[in-house]
Amino acid sequence: MKRTIRIAAVSSVLFLAIGAMSCSSLSSVALSAVADSLSGTNKKGVPMKKRSEGSDPLAAITGERDITLVSDFFPTALVLYELLHAQNPDHLGLSAMTGQLNIMYANVFVQTPAERLPVDQFNAQQAEYERAQLHYLRGRDYCLEFLEGRHTGIRAALFSGDDDTVQAAVALLDENDVSAAYWAGAGWLGAFSLDPLNGDMMAVLNGPVQLLERAAALSPDYDAGAIWELLFNFYVSAPDMFGGDYDRGMTCYAEALRASGGKTPGPYITYATAICMPQNDSAGFEEMLNTALAINADDEPSSRLVTLIQQERARYLLLHKDNYFVIW
Repeated sequence: MKRTIRIAAVSSVLFLAIGAMSCSSLSSVALSAVADSLSGTNKKGVPMKKRSEGSDPLAAITGERDITLVSDFFPTALVLYELLHAQNPDHLGLSAMTGQLNIMYANVFVQTPAERLPVDQFNAQQAEYERAQLHYLRGRDYCLEFLEGRHTGIRAALFSGDDDTVQAAVALLDENDVSAAYWAGAGWLGAFSLDPLNGDMMAVLNGPVQLLERAAALSPDYDAGAIWELLFNFYVSAPDMFGGDYDRGMTCYAEALRASGGKTPGPYITYATAICMPQNDSAGFEEMLNTALAINADDEPSSRLVTLIQQERARYLLLHKDNYFVIW
């Protein structure tokens, strides 16, 4: 009940922010203050000191256990963040948070449900994949706005495709850039995963990968190993010619387990889908997914929602296991 009230409170703040847009004399000050609160950073993208555990702008969502509640609320929150950003486009923290929400929405509420559509709904599935890609790229671009605002020229460098140029650019990032770098990389690779034959994306894959590598070096334990998990998935899934590296991937897997303390389902599910499925290892697939399901979501309240969503995916994969393996 308390968490439902907190989500309602977040919604109220967002609606009040939209109302403030119509107040010409106070809108700039009011919107800046609301943007600080809803992004967790100031206008220049520097994180604000948290007054309490509940001051995290997404805590009411990430700690929720009712997936349907969040699913119904999320589009409203996303649109309101978009509107607030349109009124305050120079607020770097708001850019990054709006980007993060777009990428979360694309992955959890668009791509994942689309993956479960039956074969006879191919056209509907492709339409949803296009929507997911739209939000992945929109989110990436918002996060790149943040990075560009703090390091002029980094966007062009990341799109250059030149290894030396990319490495020189990401070397300038610091700990205040980690979250935006992670989400930019996640959105970029998420969009690529839905269009892996896109030549334009292939040519600049070193951009998101080096962003993630730099973020992991700056904050190895960020979000309980989320960066390592994403790098693991990329390195073991991508062909060598596009940056795939199995050994590096397994190193990232070990780092993901270390950073998470084995308390998040993500690394196990990624191992099941990225390692066991291609190797036709049905037994390993089951073992990894059951390990993911054995995790108690309440052990880490701040990431309860993510754990429950990932476990829902693990159950779906187990239920449809016969679709993924060849029985000799």
